[in-house]
Amino acid sequence: MMKILLVFILAFISMNGFAQTATSEMTTLKRGDYIEPITVRDLKNNDHITPLIGEKVVMIFYADPDTPNANEDFVNKVKQWKFNLEEFKAYGIVNLKDSKYPNGIVRFMIRMIRKRSKREASALILTDPKGTVTKEWNTGDCNNSIGVLLVDNTGQVLFWKAGELTEEETDFVIQQICDHTTNYKKLTEEELKEFDL
Repeated sequence: MMKILLVFILAFISMNGFAQTATSEMTTLKRGDYIEPITVRDLKNNDHITPLIGEKVVMIFYADPDTPNANEDFVNKVKQWKFNLEEFKAYGIVNLKDSKYPNGIVRFMIRMIRKRSKREASALILTDPKGTVTKEWNTGDCNNSIGVLLVDNTGQVLFWKAGELTEEETDFVIQQICDHTTNYKKLTEEELKEFDL
């Protein structure tokens, strides 16, 4: 009887230890984690290292091209602000791995879309045809969403979410950018009109 109890206890401890290990390995990216630059691709399909991580406050939109209007409210609210470009950079990485469209067509469409406003004409947009972002930064499932990642100038994650941001999360992200940069301001209606084509 004692042998059976001992075997049961050892099996439970082993299973519990395995479960804890598996759970910790599967934990997705969260506030307080650190990320480092990774190699993705540019719009001409050349290697490109994710810029300025660990140098500036960086906001990355990790976008599935199958859901182009996801997080539109968040994007529109962020566009109402002007942040100090000496301290802040925002750019997009397109999740080509989960897209149903051919990579070349998506890259071409992105180049055309960039021409829709003065503000977006010089926007940095990279591509991720192999799911490198998900693997290297442990973002979890990003299919059919536009994820928002914000890191400080040390590479520490301030915010990550794959999916639609709530109004509270939107306000939180904007406040985090303001808290970690200087010389930011909310643009007036007149100033916003200057960016229209």
